Amino acid sequence: MIVDTHVHVVAADRERYPLSPSGITGDWFREAPASVEQFLGLIDKAGVDRAVLVQAMSAYGFDNRYVVDAARTHVGRLASVVIVDTDDEPALRLRELADRGGVTGVRLFAIGNPTLERLDDPKTFPVWELAAERDLRVVVTILPDQLGELSFMLDRYPSTPVVLDHCGFPDVSGGPPFVRAEPLFALADRSNLHLKVSSHLLEQVDPVAFVTRFAAVFGPDRLLWGSDFPQTHDRSYAELVELGRAACAGLPMDQQRAFLGGNALRLWPRLGR
Repeated sequence: MIVDTHVHVVAADRERYPLSPSGITGDWFREAPASVEQFLGLIDKAGVDRAVLVQAMSAYGFDNRYVVDAARTHVGRLASVVIVDTDDEPALRLRELADRGGVTGVRLFAIGNPTLERLDDPKTFPVWELAAERDLRVVVTILPDQLGELSFMLDRYPSTPVVLDHCGFPDVSGGPPFVRAEPLFALADRSNLHLKVSSHLLEQVDPVAFVTRFAAVFGPDRLLWGSDFPQTHDRSYAELVELGRAACAGLPMDQQRAFLGGNALRLWPRLGR
């Protein structure tokens, strides 16, 4: 089974689900939007079985209605990860969203977010605690200079599974063995940390060398494939899937299956039902 762990969907119905651009990234959500119906058609053709819909801060800000409604409509096939405003009773807002169903994680987006400059801000602690209570995954979006903040939170909540978007955007210049990514490698002993290996990264490097090296450092059971579609739209969705398949070709077959879907099903077991 193949699970795409990093997808953004954009509603065709702009009246019901109006855009609320944050200005954090470019206009990909206008240039190459994909509704949930369009996305499901694409994964059917590409041989992908399940997907995690990640709230697009750049397109919708804190309005999570579209990803939540999509996951509730397609139970067992799609799951959603939401973002809450950490200045507006975040634990309460997360509880309200989780009560609606379909929500399997919360995204702490600490890049260019006016309400969350630091991942280790104490105002996030209630979010972490509710995530533990409700068995929600904490998905973190940070830059390399914030790894110290991540280290603090991993130690504070050692039993909470944490998924790092885009592997934290490590410095991969210079190629394998990716010595400039050592600050990230230093977190390999935190067993609750999982890395999302996205197309954004794989397009910058020798993808096989990247996945092989990161699997050696973190273990193959802590890497997850994600397309980053349609924010990454320089090629078709089918080609992004093939990039993921090719990237893990240096691993044994059982580890390839884990990278492409098995690890994701352990973190998001509702997708396996």
